[in-house]
Amino acid sequence: MQTLKRWQASAGPLQLSTLRRELEREGMVTAWWSDVPGTRVTEHAHPFAETRWVLSGFVRVATREAVYDLGPGDRLDLPAEVSHTIEVVGLAPAVCVTGTTDRSLLPAATPAR
Repeated sequence: MQTLKRWQASAGPLQLSTLRRELEREGMVTAWWSDVPGTRVTEHAHPFAETRWVLSGFVRVATREAVYDLGPGDRLDLPAEVSHTIEVVGLAPAVCVTGTTDRSLLPAATPAR
């Protein structure tokens, strides 16, 4: 089941580092993503659960069960294997923080020189 949550002002300012820190506190591997209006990611699914938290702009995530229009501070948790599309809507670029508990997605360590 998908879960939609909204940023609480009591958690501090809505900024990239704050969102990442919150997801990392939940044990997630994080990354950030940005794109321009009109960008559309075709239908796909992940073998892992994924969280998408919007920092700025607007993103539409559509699953087979529902459509979620996400704006600044909105967070959507998708379980593993949920097919979905993503589209940047509106006139501004979108910036999102993503998170997952799948540790295999951690970047490989850079060897020391």
